[in-house]
Amino acid sequence: MRIDLPFLNPVRCAAHEDCVTVCPTDCLQMQAGRPWLARPADCIACSLCAAVCPTGAITMKSWAA
Repeated sequence: MRIDLPFLNPVRCAAHEDCVTVCPTDCLQMQAGRPWLARPADCIACSLCAAVCPTGAITMKSWAA
């Protein structure tokens, strides 16, 4: 089984926190000044985080579950 989850590129991330703010399930959180996928099981793959990222640091990737 494959699931889509956000992949955060740390090189492109400028830590604007927009992705964390828009996440409807609060699975993205800030840690040490950077967003991270704290609870991947709660992600609904809505891709809002990728849509609001001003630097394009978030893409949706398919992962094996």
